[in-house]
Amino acid sequence: MTFAFDEQFAMFDITPVENQFILEYMPGARGEFVKVYLYGLLCCYHPKEEMDLGSMSRELGMTEEEILSAFRYWERRGILRRVSDRPPQWQYINIKQKELMGGDAPVDPDYVAFSRELENSFDGIRVFHGSETAACYEWKEGNMQLSTEVIVMLLKHMYRTRGKSFKIKDAEKVALHLAEENARTPDEAAEILSRDEAATAGFRKILRKLGKRYAPSDANMALYRKWTVEWMFTQEAVEFACDLMEKSDPSLSVLDAILENARTEAGSKRGFLTAEDVEKAEERRKGLQRVMKEAGQFGAATPAQKKQYQEMLALYPQEIILIAARECARKGRHFDSILKLLQSWQERGFTQEEEIRAHIRAFHEKEAFLKGLKEKWSGRESEIGQKTLEMLERWEGLGLSREMITLAADSAFEVKKPMAYMDKILGYWAENNIRTVEEAKRDRQKSGEAYQEMTRKSGGKAVGAQQYEQRDYSGEQDEALRRMISMMGGNEDA
Repeated sequence: MTFAFDEQFAMFDITPVENQFILEYMPGARGEFVKVYLYGLLCCYHPKEEMDLGSMSRELGMTEEEILSAFRYWERRGILRRVSDRPPQWQYINIKQKELMGGDAPVDPDYVAFSRELENSFDGIRVFHGSETAACYEWKEGNMQLSTEVIVMLLKHMYRTRGKSFKIKDAEKVALHLAEENARTPDEAAEILSRDEAATAGFRKILRKLGKRYAPSDANMALYRKWTVEWMFTQEAVEFACDLMEKSDPSLSVLDAILENARTEAGSKRGFLTAEDVEKAEERRKGLQRVMKEAGQFGAATPAQKKQYQEMLALYPQEIILIAARECARKGRHFDSILKLLQSWQERGFTQEEEIRAHIRAFHEKEAFLKGLKEKWSGRESEIGQKTLEMLERWEGLGLSREMITLAADSAFEVKKPMAYMDKILGYWAENNIRTVEEAKRDRQKSGEAYQEMTRKSGGKAVGAQQYEQRDYSGEQDEALRRMISMMGGNEDA
């Protein structure tokens, strides 16, 4: 005959916990350790047939090693007794019974020796409480398998770098690093810890430059290792970057941004990055910012803009790039137009700043002249495009004066494509060696009379807007006519 509670009984029952545990043992223990103790106590009152370490790990959301560490801790506190290692089994000891059998001293002699070693090593400078000592002992007995000598060395290192109030959780991260580096002997640990101390000293210099007065945190040291190990900046380079920051707002985030920019600018450079690399990168960053400002663009530069700026610097110095930026801004052009303008100057053979300024002055003067012509046409074709400028250059290249060009514009206000029409008239004058305004006016008068005569002979039927349209061109002017006809059929700005 057997008796048992219903399977759901445990859910609605209670698990008694001694007040002495709550008042004396729980305050000094880690939260995870308390969780394991209480769950194990529940299993004592309501056993589960298939409960093992794996099941407990899933129920509590902890690793098996974390659960074993917790049981070892309570074993050292004398309220658990280990009865088997494979599989791991413990018996809970009634706390009142424990006191009747010999007080609350830990029952593990190795743990007692370890505690005394810590106490003697610090000689009262730093006192380790029960939970702290237990946590340190886990570095020895748990997965890390660090020796007592290495643990003492680690704790003294924390005292030197963080002060006597350092946290055991911070020390545990260093212990994990030593274990990962397989530092099992004091000499091996000393080499790693000395590097850490040098890094701490280096970061303290950075903090002083920033006007900060606090002990470096783990996050701070991770940032410093990124700069000096992963990104390979020298200490002098990081300090130089500090000097580049605005005095009003020095911060680690700004410093990180400066170094990241320098790292990106350095590209595939091998070896350590120096203060010179940081200085060059900052000069390029500020140079690009100024170009963007002149171009009427603000905000952080994109990778594409950084690449374009590098191409600009390969063509011309900064001052000429700024001139191009101002020109593009005046025309409402995008940032990438700056590079195209610089490339066009390069193709023209411009090498000196004064050459370029003279070219721009001439360009502005031609642009203003053409705008004046187009105002005659009631605002039509107001935009001055490249082809329009090329037409003006061609007319002037044929020896035609501005007065003759203006005269041609006066007669083009009624046609659909004024610039194309002007091109025909001016081409005709150049071909027929008509070089003055007076000659052009006389020719226009003759053409008008001829037009009227042709209209009369055709019975009043119009034969064309001007006699010029009926002439047969040859050579250069013939080619100009063909271009004109092509433009009249398309969407050219002329």
